[in-house]
Amino acid sequence: LPNVPAVVTYLKKDPAYTNVLASLDENSLHRGTIEFLIGNSIYYDFQNIYNFCNPKQRLFLKAYARRYEVKLLKRSLSHAIIGEPMEERVLTFRDFFNNYSALNIDALYAATNVEQVIAAVAETPYYAILSKVHQKPDATLFDYETVLDLYHFSAIWKDRDKIVAKGSVDIITKAYGSKFDMLNLWYIHRARTYYDFSEVDTYALTIPVLYKLKKEDIKALVTAETDDQFKASLEKTYYGKHYKNLTPSNLEDMYTFVCKNVLSREAKEKPYSVASLYNYLYWKEHEIYRLTIAIECVRYGIAPDEAMKYVTLV
Repeated sequence: LPNVPAVVTYLKKDPAYTNVLASLDENSLHRGTIEFLIGNSIYYDFQNIYNFCNPKQRLFLKAYARRYEVKLLKRSLSHAIIGEPMEERVLTFRDFFNNYSALNIDALYAATNVEQVIAAVAETPYYAILSKVHQKPDATLFDYETVLDLYHFSAIWKDRDKIVAKGSVDIITKAYGSKFDMLNLWYIHRARTYYDFSEVDTYALTIPVLYKLKKEDIKALVTAETDDQFKASLEKTYYGKHYKNLTPSNLEDMYTFVCKNVLSREAKEKPYSVASLYNYLYWKEHEIYRLTIAIECVRYGIAPDEAMKYVTLV
């Protein structure tokens, strides 16, 4: 398409994005508005799916919705650290947070410092974990984001037998177990390659969940002194043995591949389980990411063939 207004016109005709883009004027687009609205279309999908679920499936969806809370808190903290309140466009989706979250969205959007963000979550589990980080005099956004992710991941793993029916526990175990294992491999590699973290800091970064990985795998990867030692340790893990093309340099891509592969297989084999719910929401988020990349490519005039190289990487 020739320009961003043409993209909006095109997407308005698609039922998946008609509602979120209906009020958007193609001729008066502000930078980032279309990406923002498309990104929030997943809230509409979530609500529609939730309405047709049984009580047990709704427990899973409410636990899954914690990822959206974490996303909002990260954005709020990011703005608070630089002393600016967030833009209020997301208030359009107030109903979602009112129905599926205990967060005080108005207080979060009014916050201009970290103390106000923490005060806004006083009645939630996030208060204790964010307060603990805030006690560190040199706390960074990375520190806050890390504890939020670890809390979400640990909670959904710990409660998996409570939020799904008995027949679906193995599905959640496979899907999230593979996800957490691959994230740990990726996190450890990033910590040693890009941040030069100490062993103690690297261990603190890892998700306290092991599925196919073993404690000795984590130890070998964290303590590897050279890139060759890290690569050799990676090859000895379950994932190194089962995915022969897994290398330190493609861990991010392989993380996405493994998660998609496991989820898609489970959803296909058990179409009436929570695997289908998780699979849909997972793929929708990737679709949104692809659309965002495509829109940015159109905005900057990148040739379609070149743009598709970026889109298909996701």
